Amino acid sequence: MSLLDCFCTSRTQVESLRPEKQSETSIPQHLVDEPPFSRLPSSTRAKDVVCSTNVSHYELQVEIGRGFDNLTSVHLARHTPTGTLVTIKITNLENCTDERLKALQKAVILSHFFRHSNITSYWTVFTVGSWLWVISPFMAYGSASQLLKTYFPEGMSETLIRNILFGAVRGLSYLHQNGCIHRIYMDIM
Repeated sequence: MSLLDCFCTSRTQVESLRPEKQSETSIPQHLVDEPPFSRLPSSTRAKDVVCSTNVSHYELQVEIGRGFDNLTSVHLARHTPTGTLVTIKITNLENCTDERLKALQKAVILSHFFRHSNITSYWTVFTVGSWLWVISPFMAYGSASQLLKTYFPEGMSETLIRNILFGAVRGLSYLHQNGCIHRIYMDIM
């Protein structure tokens, strides 16, 4: 479960971004003071990804969805120094209304405080020109909806449904215990 879940509806191949196509990376000061991630991966390899704010360290593989009123594209990417697959949500900040910018800021700040195994973490957040990049672990199986469509077209077993709901309820319980109310359908990002 992610605070900034999106409902991915299309799969479109995109070109890899090369460093020469990007403007210089800048990191807002409030994001530099403390790393904005929820939980540290255990391996050193993944930890290198957590701290990488250099856009040239990521190669976009495929666009796996869109969200946040179509302002955000969600990509499967490879962290080139380690070869680790990650999810990158890229949002054009110039096209965001003030209300949307506040929602994004709130989501990024709140995600910094969440440390729970059933809440998707942000490994790092940074800007590239006017584009916000949010780096998260790649969840290979995707959402429960994607699992259902891909692997269980005839329906899931009660045991599997119970396990998915158990994880979701544990994540929601954690959020509620920490004063955060999460909508069932988040349309931000």
